[in-house]
Amino acid sequence: MKKENYKKVSHKKFLQCIEQLCNHLLDYIHKNEIQIDYICPILRSGAVPAVYIANRLNIVKFLPMQVKHIAYKDNNKIEMIFNPFNSVDIKKRELVFLVVDSMSSTGTSAEICINEIKNRYKNAKILYVSLFKEYGSKDLKSITSYEDTVFYYNGSNKFSPSKCKNLNIEYYHPLFTWEILEMELEHPDDLEENIFF
Repeated sequence: MKKENYKKVSHKKFLQCIEQLCNHLLDYIHKNEIQIDYICPILRSGAVPAVYIANRLNIVKFLPMQVKHIAYKDNNKIEMIFNPFNSVDIKKRELVFLVVDSMSSTGTSAEICINEIKNRYKNAKILYVSLFKEYGSKDLKSITSYEDTVFYYNGSNKFSPSKCKNLNIEYYHPLFTWEILEMELEHPDDLEENIFF
């Protein structure tokens, strides 16, 4: 993607997005009389919004997961490289997990994380939120109890600004205040030799 396709999201806009997600979550929580047991940020991008959401909703237990697009020498794969469930012993039966990402492009990373939870905790309720989602990415409502996003963006669709306006999606690819454009364009951490030591 080119530099001109990115647009910085202001901290004010970020906070407004967090507030919207939290208000919707609170409505769902109260309506369904549930309590979130664990917040599960998808690292790295889900870490910052998860901290804000956890503070706003008073969630104290974190189980972060990390999924990476890895450029192997022979092919590219998406793999879970950190799985916290291998090191925790949860006794509670009816669990509620909140999976958090800042941005979802294809939805594959979120799907991997959600399926990992589903495979381990058959009776769990899984809620999923992302601030921004690429238009046309996977709908995860069939594998979650709840899904929400603040807005959709153009991403790799290559829609014109007028088509984006008609679809009510953002033309630009969002860039958060903590992200560095050059790192987003290059992704040196996606290389196999930078993932596994």
